[in-house]
Amino acid sequence: MSDRARTIHLGQVRLTRLQVINWATFTGYKDFPIDERGVLFTGPSGSGKSSLMDAHSLVLLPTHDQRFNASADLSARGAKQATRSVADYVRGAWSETNDANAQARTRYLRGGKATWSAVAATYDDGLGAVTTAVVVKWFTGAETDNASLKSLFHLYEGDFELTALTGWADRGFDTRWLRATFACTHCDGPVRFSRELSRRIGLANSSMALSLLGKAKAMKNVGDLNLFIRENMLDEPATFAAATDMLDTFTPLNDAYETARRAHAQERALHDLPDAWQRYQQSEQRQTMADELLGAPLDHYLRAVQLQAARAALDEIDDTIERLDTELSEANTEVEQASERYQSLEAQLRRDGSILSELQTQLRAAQGEAQARRRAYQSFTGLVEQVEQPAPTNRQEFDEFHTRLGSLVSTAARERTQLAGRRHAVFAAAATARDRHQGKEAELAGLRSARSLIPPRQRERRELIAHGAQIPADDLAFAAELIDVADGEERWRPAAEKVLRGFGLRLLVPARHQQAVMRFVDEHDMRGVVEYSIVSPVTAAAPQPAAETLAGKLTVDADHPSGRWLAAQLAKRFQHVCVESARELEPHPIAVTVHGTVKQPGNVFRKDDRPELTSRSSYILGANTAAKIAAIEDELAALDERRRAAQAEADQLDGRWAALDRIGRCGAQLAEHTDWDQLDHWSAGQRADELADRLAEVRANNANLQLLEKRRDEARQQWEDLVDQRATLKNQLSGHNARQQALVEILDAEADRPHEIDDSARGYLDEALAATEVDVDPGNVNPARTALRRELQSRREAANAERMHARTRVKSAIDRFCEQWPDSAPDTSGDVDAAGADFAALHADIRQRRLPQAMDRFQQMISEDMVPSISVLQRAIENATDDIRRRVDMVNNGLRRVEFNTGRYLQIAYKAARSADVREFRTMVDTLLSQAPAARGNATKLLAQFQRVQKLMGQFTADTAEARAWRRNVLDVRTSYSFYGQEVDGDGEIHYTYRNTSSNSGGEQEKLVAFCLAAALSYNLADPDGDGLPVFAPLMLDEAFSKSDEEFSRQALAAFDDFGFQLVIAAPIRMAGILEPFIGQAILVDKRLLPHGAQSDAATATFGELITRAEHHDDARATA
Repeated sequence: MSDRARTIHLGQVRLTRLQVINWATFTGYKDFPIDERGVLFTGPSGSGKSSLMDAHSLVLLPTHDQRFNASADLSARGAKQATRSVADYVRGAWSETNDANAQARTRYLRGGKATWSAVAATYDDGLGAVTTAVVVKWFTGAETDNASLKSLFHLYEGDFELTALTGWADRGFDTRWLRATFACTHCDGPVRFSRELSRRIGLANSSMALSLLGKAKAMKNVGDLNLFIRENMLDEPATFAAATDMLDTFTPLNDAYETARRAHAQERALHDLPDAWQRYQQSEQRQTMADELLGAPLDHYLRAVQLQAARAALDEIDDTIERLDTELSEANTEVEQASERYQSLEAQLRRDGSILSELQTQLRAAQGEAQARRRAYQSFTGLVEQVEQPAPTNRQEFDEFHTRLGSLVSTAARERTQLAGRRHAVFAAAATARDRHQGKEAELAGLRSARSLIPPRQRERRELIAHGAQIPADDLAFAAELIDVADGEERWRPAAEKVLRGFGLRLLVPARHQQAVMRFVDEHDMRGVVEYSIVSPVTAAAPQPAAETLAGKLTVDADHPSGRWLAAQLAKRFQHVCVESARELEPHPIAVTVHGTVKQPGNVFRKDDRPELTSRSSYILGANTAAKIAAIEDELAALDERRRAAQAEADQLDGRWAALDRIGRCGAQLAEHTDWDQLDHWSAGQRADELADRLAEVRANNANLQLLEKRRDEARQQWEDLVDQRATLKNQLSGHNARQQALVEILDAEADRPHEIDDSARGYLDEALAATEVDVDPGNVNPARTALRRELQSRREAANAERMHARTRVKSAIDRFCEQWPDSAPDTSGDVDAAGADFAALHADIRQRRLPQAMDRFQQMISEDMVPSISVLQRAIENATDDIRRRVDMVNNGLRRVEFNTGRYLQIAYKAARSADVREFRTMVDTLLSQAPAARGNATKLLAQFQRVQKLMGQFTADTAEARAWRRNVLDVRTSYSFYGQEVDGDGEIHYTYRNTSSNSGGEQEKLVAFCLAAALSYNLADPDGDGLPVFAPLMLDEAFSKSDEEFSRQALAAFDDFGFQLVIAAPIRMAGILEPFIGQAILVDKRLLPHGAQSDAATATFGELITRAEHHDDARATA
């Protein structure tokens, strides 16, 4: 190794030493100190100089960037061009020939046994940081393929003597001993080794730098300058990493969205369950309460209410009796005073008016007689009107009426006897017509509400079964509800209705409900025939029935869960061939005519014309009720007309029967009126009028008597009024006393009997009693008892109905949840009583904790993580754009330090053109950023924001050619630029533009390649915060400038030198004079052919020695 101190570019990493053991045709240990200004490996062709370059490549470059030289001695007889591999270097491949069978055979220096090779490269930054990178390769046997090679990758602080590894090899490649003996960084593979080495020697900031160093080793034609600059000068921008981070951020966001969506869906599935569960529990409590109170508690409560009412009534009666006693005492006094005054005036009137008194007596008697006869006549005339005869007004008419009366009564009796036979039949016909009309009305109402053609009784039986089996009624379909006549086949409906009547009324029970339905039907009286089929899941397609069969003229609701099973059943069971008439039945084993005659196997014929099968109003197939409603409406109109006619006939007969009955009854009463004088109120009234006229005449002749009589009448009226009032008070007092006694007896009888209940029961019964709106009579609580019992029964039934309805809702919610999220269900038994509380608690947890947390996390992630990560990507794109411009300016500043041609400089130029994809991406990002504030706290806008994010992420994850192109255009900022070279003078005037090097001469091409590589390496290796020099200086050039003249070569080498690179060059000896100004040392490599194979060696040589050797070689060639 070199002990000389660094003199140039302190802080820049340079190669100071290269060591190899058993590498290629170099056998044993070789140590090459490297000058800080660079080194030239030179020697004859095939001597091994490129092998030393490849040794350095093995350490420095990743596997995919290692470009090893061609096979060793291609001049040997039989040798051919091949690609050299690491295995060839380790084995020491030195020749390739064909054997006797024309098979390629490679000759190795170290073949047929275990062997090893090692390469060490030492790097120094001149400031004390020294790293030695060691790569060891070995075969444990005679293998020759790369796959059998084993590897070690070590990094040492400072220098490391590679010969120290001989102890490891002598110990049979004992890696444990090696790890224990030497303090170093052991890398577990080439990737980690390359990454760690790059970090130590300044290559970690550019992934493109190592690739460029590999390309520079064998300088090729640049080709399209735009592509070269884009792919070699520019690193992959940080936008790709930012996009990966953004997608990594979207994954938990999408998970958060799915979590929130799942929580929301679960909340919706259980949304009605808490209310239904509460109602289920409360209704059960109310039902239980009503059940429990209907017995003794009801009696106890009513007794307590009765006692309370009795006590309240007694308190009120006591006050009333006290008041009435006072009023009665006062009334007695007033009656006595009024009586005394009346008696006094009456006595005075008798003394002064005896004639007047006699006339008044006679007048009262005459008026009474007249009134009595008038009432008798009114009663008589009322009876006469009932027998439809004129009322007599004198004795002659009275006698004539009595003569006709007997005949009238006997005639009515005979006619009534005649009507008795018809009356029952007419009334029965009217009742039958009325019942049929009412039944049809009920059927129509039921059909309109049920929206099913199934008869009400069968529908009620289905509800009974569903309720008893505790399953939704909608799960039990009748076959007829899913079957209908196909379009264009309506004329076959009557026949289909007859044939499928029994099958259509069959219940279709899903297999999951089989046990519940079977158990309930078996254990209960169904009050009729129940036929049902168990429907199993059908996976195969249903067979298609023939078009000419009855099944072929039917359709089935394929969307119903039982549809496919039912379609298969129809195709199997109803293969009746449809024919027009009975004559066509004969050829077929099973057939049906359009009129409904069915031929069955065995020549059995059947036609069912019962009204319930032939009337359109009784059809059951299908779900369209319109036709059936219309048919029933027609029947209802006809039944209404018959009902009206029958009722009119019955009403007429009943009216005549009533009239005849009245004649018989009234005739018997009229026969008792035999004396006209008892009815003649006219003569009695005339007598009263005469007496009234006489009394008036007497009064007119005596004015004082008139005044006395008036006062007497007023006093009498006052006395009578007071007597009436006193009687009223006595009656009231007597009634209250009786009621008081009765209430006391009630209290005595009931007070000691049970009448206590707990407060909750009392409150419930108070509410129920108030709802009856019945007042409690303490003397008779039976009406209240009846009303309260009826109310409790009603509440029990209502609670039970509500309980069953709530239970169905709870069961439905639990089933939905278990079907969709069985893993999240707290209980999958389906038992409402056992699981209801758990599911209600689950809903509360989802609504109060899980859903808010999920939504908060979702909103937080989209607002605080996702949108910012998109912003980071947008900024990364903008920064990458700025970085490209800045770094190109840095490269151009470096290119201006070296003349490309006399007085001219090579400059990198570019044009920027943002694609439509980039503009679309920018628009999407702007929309996301502008909508971010509105999305906070607004679920709808938050979802819309997520959908925008989801759409954008879809663009970044789709695997279509269009999506990949879109991503490349958006993320790879380099594609927005087109690069080219310009040759400019000191004033910046453009003299030449380079877009493709293929149009230039060989020397010009190598020169342009050198400048472009120098620019590209400077771009990728320069310290952005330094002076523009590369942080890593070694630059390998293998056989460079073979096509260039001396001037082009010097210009190219000057470019590398001015850019600050340490040149590590493998070149022919003739290039030594040209290379001398740009490197610090030369190593001459030579190879000798020995009996056991070719052996290479190398030693330091002066440039004078090399030039002399080159001249001797040229003279020898000239002499030859």
